[in-house]
Amino acid sequence: MSAPKKDIQLVPYQQQDEPARRAAITTVDFPLDGLSDNDIQVLGHLMEAAEGINPIFRYQYEPKSFIIRPLILSMIKHADEETGTILDNYLTLLDLQNSPYALLPRKNHLLQIPENKLRELAKKACGDCPQRLEAVIDLLTSDHATPDKAHFYPNDLTDEEYDTIKNHPVNSRIIRDTKGKPKVQMNEVRYKEALKPVICHLRKARDLTDNLSFRLYLDSKITELELGSEESRRIADYTWVRHDSPIDIVLSTALEVYLDNYKNARGAASGGVYVRNTAAEELLKALVDHVKTWETTAPWTYRKEEIDPEKLPKLKFVDALCWSGDYVTGPFTTIAQSLPNDEWVIQNVGTVNMVYMNTGRAVHKVSGELASKEFLLADEFEQVKELVFDANQLHSALHEIGHTTGKLAPEHAGKNPNQLIEEEYSYLEESRAELFGLWSLRELVKDGVIDELKARACYDGMLISMIMSLKFDPVQAHNKARNGMFHWFEEKGIIKRVEEDGKTRFAFDHDRAHDAVHEMLGVIGDIKATGDKQAAIKLRETYVYTDDFKAEVEQRTSDFPLGRGLIFPRLKKDADGNYLRELEYADSFSDQVKFCKELVEK
Repeated sequence: MSAPKKDIQLVPYQQQDEPARRAAITTVDFPLDGLSDNDIQVLGHLMEAAEGINPIFRYQYEPKSFIIRPLILSMIKHADEETGTILDNYLTLLDLQNSPYALLPRKNHLLQIPENKLRELAKKACGDCPQRLEAVIDLLTSDHATPDKAHFYPNDLTDEEYDTIKNHPVNSRIIRDTKGKPKVQMNEVRYKEALKPVICHLRKARDLTDNLSFRLYLDSKITELELGSEESRRIADYTWVRHDSPIDIVLSTALEVYLDNYKNARGAASGGVYVRNTAAEELLKALVDHVKTWETTAPWTYRKEEIDPEKLPKLKFVDALCWSGDYVTGPFTTIAQSLPNDEWVIQNVGTVNMVYMNTGRAVHKVSGELASKEFLLADEFEQVKELVFDANQLHSALHEIGHTTGKLAPEHAGKNPNQLIEEEYSYLEESRAELFGLWSLRELVKDGVIDELKARACYDGMLISMIMSLKFDPVQAHNKARNGMFHWFEEKGIIKRVEEDGKTRFAFDHDRAHDAVHEMLGVIGDIKATGDKQAAIKLRETYVYTDDFKAEVEQRTSDFPLGRGLIFPRLKKDADGNYLRELEYADSFSDQVKFCKELVEK
């Protein structure tokens, strides 16, 4: 390992019936200032624990990844230079997605090498490579849709069979028993062996940390990974929300549910290690101080009238030392996150809302202002161009707070809304959070926390996100949300298409935008609170659709990177296995340790 040779590398890839695209690979900076020698040891063990989650995620997504990766590596050794480059690029995309599939658009990546040549390479590689190739060659060379069920459900599971199962823990999958009947298998049972080294590193970090509240959290997280019970998960969530350590780890066999495009019921494995970035503490406090006002004036029916200060969301700006699992599923990059997702914990304990600073800067370094310059009116772009990054980070923070707001109607109290709205839930909740992030700006301007220009830049940033969503058919949750918002606002006359310099550009009617946001947020907030699945479907069918502008967005952004592969640093070790205050980078994206791990089984 060493410092990477190139700061930004563009990797070409192809999907059936899609234009040729490029993903951007770049490095992530991580500051070590202010960390004690003991902190470094704790971070090192947390880093290795998080990396150990990656193979679990891969198995949840597509088990054939464990066949494809070593096969590609073997064939690279016997390929000519041109073919080797194609294989290497495919390997990069396999690792960038953590799967042969993409989530946007929902289809596999193709290996641009004829089948006969692949078979020749497999023979040269010897061993069982020919057999491995035959097991996956169709996936490498033919078009396949990203499976909605991932590997959480049997492919032939019917809705009727699904409904016969009473409990659907988020940290589980459905398998068939010896008689062919579906049953639930807990992740902590299925991945027991794979979790042993993860738990080992958590224990070492636990023994080293000086922070008592963080030690309690690690204790409860270890218990969660051993038992997987609802009680153990909630205790881990409770201690996570309450701990005050600047060092943090988010780790679970089941976190966000986006991978489950069938029922939005099962979470995917994730791991991330963070250190609090204190640069924006004053802003963070101001945002949290406004939550009470936002909760009691929100445009939906079921508001929180009495708010316990202990349950207010905690807002953190953090730098990431590493990501694994569900955090590594391009082309999207996680900008911010609100956790936990358990509705009971949210209502009774609170949440933590994290905005990722160093990864956000890495992404901005790659794509920056490209889309804003292309689609905003020239005068508008000049007004806000210096504020784009900060405005997007602010909106991301408000978006995550939005996930924590509101409550369910009394008849649904204590339930999780995804159980009520099922496959419609993710897109609806992402819409609600995006809208909340815009709606809440007015109060911040009124109280002098931000100025009008910063709020304007937030709206313009959201406008660009909505326009870029039109580039794809709306099938992914965030994409559906932004697509539906675009069409709602355009119908209301809030978004207007304007011809400038021979191009179609877009403008927000900033004078009327807040009222339109207020209206849509109220509609969506009430649908979620009442668990009205039919209303969610009707809203989607009315406003979420492939726009005629799709082809033009594609044409005008064809040179923009789509997908970002982040190369994270690792802490070096000395001969005795102690972590050093020195960072090193893998020579390439795919050389990162997390991608080289196999699933440990009995």
